Amino acid sequence: MDPLAKFGRNDPCWCGMSKKYKDCHGGLRARSMPGEPIGKDDDEDWIWLSPTTRVARGGMHVPPDGVAITIPTGRPNARPVEVPPAIRALLAAPAPVATLPLTVLGKHRFDLYDHTERDRDALAESVAGIAVAVMDALSALSRLPEPHPTVLWNDEVDPGRLVGQALLFADHVCVPDRVFAALVTGRDDDTVREAITQQRQLRPLIEAGLVVPVPKALGVAAQATAVNALTERDLRRRDLTDWVRTQMLVEGPTAREAMFITAIDDLERWPHMWMYSRHNQVQTGPAGDTTFTSRLFGTYDPTHDYGPWREQNLDKAVGAYLRRANERLVTGEVFTAGYFTTSPFQARLLARKGALPDQPAQAAVWADIPILPAADPATLARAAAEEEAVEDLRHRVRSAMHGARDLGTRADALTRLGEDLAHASRQLERTIRTERRWNVIAPVLGGIATIALGAAGGPAGIAAGALGTATSLAPYFATRTNRRRNAAYLFYLASRSRS
Repeated sequence: MDPLAKFGRNDPCWCGMSKKYKDCHGGLRARSMPGEPIGKDDDEDWIWLSPTTRVARGGMHVPPDGVAITIPTGRPNARPVEVPPAIRALLAAPAPVATLPLTVLGKHRFDLYDHTERDRDALAESVAGIAVAVMDALSALSRLPEPHPTVLWNDEVDPGRLVGQALLFADHVCVPDRVFAALVTGRDDDTVREAITQQRQLRPLIEAGLVVPVPKALGVAAQATAVNALTERDLRRRDLTDWVRTQMLVEGPTAREAMFITAIDDLERWPHMWMYSRHNQVQTGPAGDTTFTSRLFGTYDPTHDYGPWREQNLDKAVGAYLRRANERLVTGEVFTAGYFTTSPFQARLLARKGALPDQPAQAAVWADIPILPAADPATLARAAAEEEAVEDLRHRVRSAMHGARDLGTRADALTRLGEDLAHASRQLERTIRTERRWNVIAPVLGGIATIALGAAGGPAGIAAGALGTATSLAPYFATRTNRRRNAAYLFYLASRSRS
C-alpha cells in the first residue's frame, strides 16, 4: 500500500479494520447538517453539542487567567507552544548522577507503580523521576560508538502492534508515556489508573527496553522555539497551507453553535472543536485592564452569516495540523529517535514538507505483514531476544527494499517478504512437529536397546550405551539451534503463541 497514492473505493482500508475504504475512512463525512436538531436533552453531567457529540460539564472549564483572544489575521495561523510551569521545572532539573539502562528503568517503572499507585503525590514524583531518567538514557545511546542502536518514535497507534508491524527493525520504539501525560495535565485518578493498566499490558516489552514510554510534553517543551520556528516557516508556504486546507472536513455550525474539523485519512477523528458566541460583554477593571466575557452554547440562527467564523476556524485547523507535525518531528530529535507515521494524511503532509522519513520501518508500516503484528507482548519480547534471527530478518528487509524506487514499491516488497516468511514459518512448524516425534523417539529407543545390550557387559557397557544415545541426539539439537538463527523462526514463535 502506498499512502501517498489515491486509494480506490473498494481497496481495503489503510487502517487495518478489514473494511473497504469507502465503508471506513473513505466514507468519512460530517456527522450532522448545519443547525440539525439534536433531539436529546442536557442533564446534570452532559451537554449535547450536536446529535452525535456531547461534552462533560466538568470538562468545560476556563483557566483562572482566562483564555487569550485570537484576532483573525485572514490567513492560517497557529498558537505558539505553551510550556506549563511543571514542565519548566522538570526541564530545569539536574541530570541524573548515573545513566541507567532502559531495561533497568523499565523494571523500575513497574516497581514504582506497585508501591506508589495509591498515593498520587508519590506517584507523580516517581513518574517525573523516571521521565527525566529515560530522556538521559536515550541521550546516552546517541553517544555510543557506531553503529548506534536504532531508535524509532511514534505516537499514533498501539505500541505492541507497532513493534511487530515494523518487523522488529528497531532496538527501541519510543511511545508516549500516557501515565506522565495524565499526571502532568491533572487528569482524574481513573484516567491515571487506566494509563497504568495499559502500560502493564506492555510490561514484557517495556522491561526488555524494546518499548520505551517517553514524556512527549518534555520533548516538545525542550525544543519549543524550534517547533514555533518550523511552524511559522510552514505557514508562509502558500502551497502547503492550501493543500492542508483541501484535506479538511467541517461539521457545523451545530444547533449549539459548535464546529468540528478533522483531516481526511488521519487516525485522529474530529480532534478540533470551536464554540461560537454572539453574546459578549466588555468590562474595564480599576487598573484599566479590559475583560471580554462570552456566553457559549448558543442557538443556531439560519439567518446569521457564520462564513467568516468558519474560515477563521479552518485557518486555525491548518496551523494546528502543521504544528502537530513539527512537534512530532522535533520530539523525535529530542529523544534521538527517527519519527515515522502510520497516518496517510501525516505521510502526505511530511512528503510535501520534504520531511518524510526514508527508513525501512516507515515502509514496513504500510506493508501487509502477517502474524507478527498480532503477537502478544510477551511473545514479541521473546522474539526480539533471538538476536541472530532478528539480524537475519533485518538483513532480509534491507535486501527486499534494495532498488525499490519509492515508498509504495518498498511496502509491496516487504509485503512479499512477509508472505514468504509466513509460509516458511508454517513449513518450519510442520518440520519441527515431525522431528519431535522421530528425531528424538527413534534414537532414544535405539539407545535403550543399546543400553540393554550393554548391560551384559556390566557398568562399562551401560555407560557406552548411554553415551551413544546422547551422541545420537546431538544432530537434533544442532538442527534446532540453526533454525533459531533464521528469520522464519520469529514468525514461527508468533504463530505458535496464537494457536
